[in-house]
Amino acid sequence: MNRPACPAELVGGGDQAERERKTQLLNILTISGGVVCLLFLVIMYLTSPGSIYLLGFWMMLACCVVSWVLTRVGRVRVASLLYTCSLALVIFLMSLGRVFDGVVGPAIYYLLVPVLVAGMVIGPMATFGFATLDAALIAVITVVARRVLPYDPLRWDEGVLAVVIPATILCYVMAVVAWLYGRSLERALRRVTEQGQQLWMANEEISAISRTLEEKVTERTQELRDFVSIAAHDLRNPLTVIRGITELLLESRAEGADQRRNRQIGLLAANVDHMLDLTDNLLDISRLHEGSVRFDMEALPIQAIIEEVCAGFEGQLVAKGLGLKVDLPPDLVPVWGDRLRLTQVLNNLVANAYHYTPAGAIIVNARHVDHVVEVSVSDTGIGISSRDQKRLFAQFFRGEHAVVRSTKGTGLGLAISRAIVEGHDGEMSVESELGRGSTFRFTVPVAPNSPAGGAVVSADQSALPS
Repeated sequence: MNRPACPAELVGGGDQAERERKTQLLNILTISGGVVCLLFLVIMYLTSPGSIYLLGFWMMLACCVVSWVLTRVGRVRVASLLYTCSLALVIFLMSLGRVFDGVVGPAIYYLLVPVLVAGMVIGPMATFGFATLDAALIAVITVVARRVLPYDPLRWDEGVLAVVIPATILCYVMAVVAWLYGRSLERALRRVTEQGQQLWMANEEISAISRTLEEKVTERTQELRDFVSIAAHDLRNPLTVIRGITELLLESRAEGADQRRNRQIGLLAANVDHMLDLTDNLLDISRLHEGSVRFDMEALPIQAIIEEVCAGFEGQLVAKGLGLKVDLPPDLVPVWGDRLRLTQVLNNLVANAYHYTPAGAIIVNARHVDHVVEVSVSDTGIGISSRDQKRLFAQFFRGEHAVVRSTKGTGLGLAISRAIVEGHDGEMSVESELGRGSTFRFTVPVAPNSPAGGAVVSADQSALPS
């Protein structure tokens, strides 16, 4: 596999990050330096309006403003040099002013600051340049002090040389420290950039493999769907013939005939029905996935469909000893849907409730909510675990509960039902707790030009003894 080329912005990512770091730091320095200069100017105008130091602070303030402007327009290196040089010059002027006041004071040590700033905003090697510049400025201060101050060997050694010599040495020590720090930071950024490049290339390779696998899975899935669709279609015709023959055999059974033969015919008919249901479900799920199903949409009285489906289960519910309650408002608005498909959805939900409710009751209700009608089917059955709920609407999925495993099914009913509901621009959901029953809900849009409907009033339409 060819290794993907790393994008240019990632190749230069370390340099870009370093430039951004220097830009942000320079912005902080110029803004904070300008604020400090303003404060000192205000204080000095209030306390010492004729001080010679005012010129230095005005100069530093002007350099801070110019450096900030240059940074904003992208001239970061020029701004860095201007700011650092002006800082060194202002400190030099302050120290020189102290010499004229008769003192070579510790203010000269502030010349270490430009060396540190140079390492942070210009580069590691710039520290040695500014250390040399500071050493030259210290030499100038020393020469001026020799000419201005009265010469006293003892006082000169203790008052001048004891300050300027350590200051010069410290400038170069600070330069070495800043250089070492800058080099280590550059190496760290370089390592981060290289690791970023490696991660990017690995991610690209993984993405390429993932895309290839996804394409293969999609291709194989489509082949499987095509095979299932063709197989189900081809199986349905002979199964229909076999079903017709078994119906004739069932009708020809006579009382007193061979009971074993009658049982075998009944078993054959049940298995043929099961296979027909399976092929119908496979065809449905294949067509729904392909989008080849065309819904015959019309305004439908949803309450009539609900009552019709529930009436079809009355015999089975009575035989099992389950109760059935249908709660519908008397003024439920019509829905916009396909009668056959909505009947299929309700049959699937009620059938599931029947199969997985050993005792208790099934409740079916509907209500008008905004622009949809919400239908729910509740039961007092075995319930569904939270883990199974996550995969409940997947094709061929069946839960791990013993009752589910012992009940015949293909695991396609809920997947088909959700696809039908979504084909009606509706939604299907489930609420369940293991051992405490389940409630399935789905929505269907209200038919166009239907009245908004009044308040929902429950009415017990049908009830069977539990």
